[in-house]
Amino acid sequence: NNLYEFLLKISPKTKSMLLATATPIQMYPIELWDLMNILSQKNDSVLGSISSYWRKRNKISKGLNLIMGKEEIEFFNAENWEWIRNPFPPSHESSTFASLRIKSNMDDNDFVYKKSFTELSMAENHRIGVLLTGNFYNKHNPYIRHVIRRERKYLEETINPETNEAYLKKIEVELRGEDDEEALILSSYLKEAYEYAEEFCEELGKRSKSSGFLKTLLLKRIGSSMEAGRNTGLKMLNNWNTSFHEVIEEEEEESKKESDIKNLTKIETELLEKYVRALETNEAIDPKYDKTVELLKDENWIERGTIIFSQYFDTAKWIAENLSKEFNGKTIGLYAGGSKSGIFIDGIFKRKEKEDLKLMVRNRDLSVLVGTDSASEGLNLQSLGTLINIDLPWNPTRLEQRKGRIQRIGQIYDTIYVYNMRYKDSVEDRVHSLLSKRLKNIYNVFGQLPDVLEDAWINIAIGEKDKAFEIIDNVPKKHPFENRYNIGVNHIDWESCSEVLDKKEKRKYLEMGW
Repeated sequence: NNLYEFLLKISPKTKSMLLATATPIQMYPIELWDLMNILSQKNDSVLGSISSYWRKRNKISKGLNLIMGKEEIEFFNAENWEWIRNPFPPSHESSTFASLRIKSNMDDNDFVYKKSFTELSMAENHRIGVLLTGNFYNKHNPYIRHVIRRERKYLEETINPETNEAYLKKIEVELRGEDDEEALILSSYLKEAYEYAEEFCEELGKRSKSSGFLKTLLLKRIGSSMEAGRNTGLKMLNNWNTSFHEVIEEEEEESKKESDIKNLTKIETELLEKYVRALETNEAIDPKYDKTVELLKDENWIERGTIIFSQYFDTAKWIAENLSKEFNGKTIGLYAGGSKSGIFIDGIFKRKEKEDLKLMVRNRDLSVLVGTDSASEGLNLQSLGTLINIDLPWNPTRLEQRKGRIQRIGQIYDTIYVYNMRYKDSVEDRVHSLLSKRLKNIYNVFGQLPDVLEDAWINIAIGEKDKAFEIIDNVPKKHPFENRYNIGVNHIDWESCSEVLDKKEKRKYLEMGW
């Protein structure tokens, strides 16, 4: 993990370090230890010195289990002292720590109690007993000292005594497209094309040693839109070896995978030809486009402002171009990777920088923005009140990232509307039917859906339901740290705090024009 290695290298060179993450724990507590390990590189106060039990790799799981109450050490076991003394908690946490520090002449910046268990006096032993009786592992472990967990729900429901309002304004989300009857029904030609795609992937799977990625590639594309499905089918059909790499360019994680299938068989080629013909018929009208127009026109989402997401550029460009023809004279934005961003007016494309598009949205000059997932991170779109997911990414974290573009501080509406589109009887629809209740329970526990669930989608796509359910069932039934780390919000008077900005920062801001 390049990012992790980089953070480990810069940690000792920083004066201070703050790690902020939306997903500190995807599924396993050890993921939180990884973040703590980064912070501990320079300062013994985090996880102790190199010899600390909290830092020893063979002790990581035990340490995490101790603070979660999954394991216990007998009261009189000397091992307790090893967990307590390194790092030794600061004086302000309790009078017991303050007393022991004074007893051993420990400086406030010293976090290793030098005496071993056998060297402790009777008085020191007594105080350690007090700590263990007072539930040391739960109340004074290194994690709770260095981790602040802020759930959206907590911030929305906790009142700030200074303002008598919640710390975070609650933005309700009205989710649409979730009911079974809201799945979009495919016309006979499109349904036929989807069935050919499934047959093709099944044939390919019989002789491919690759992961589920290759076996499900065409199903992912047609599940996004008929346009993306048609383009992908044509590329595969015309030149499999060359086009395979073109097709997977947008699959960030998977783009380096090689195909172990060099040529298509006769039956695979025939299935692809039938698939493309079915999509090229005049009657093959994509219901996702019709539903998008209905939401924008009949339900007036265009007035509220809309971000439309797709994981593929083919789909995003097709939607943006056609909407610009549908709404004469209306500017439709296209936000994508590289130099593909721009605006459509009456079907004519003009390239624009991403920063220009952001400004247009902010100034309300652009009320419809179509984006690929390159727009799902680091983009603030609080002035838009609705979101349409043209497709459902098989990595569920991306859905949360998309919603986060408009469900954020500064959102002008109290309620935002989100519409999730899927075709009836598609892989996405089958996943929804089989897993929706389980996924909801997992979301309620973690506040997000773990990335590992992408494998469950792939297994369902290739007909391995049992493996999918096994993955789902292995997700913990409760959050490993529950709400223990929702420490109360401490007020800091930033207005009068003289140490917020150093001299260089102050100068930089003072030199800025009005």
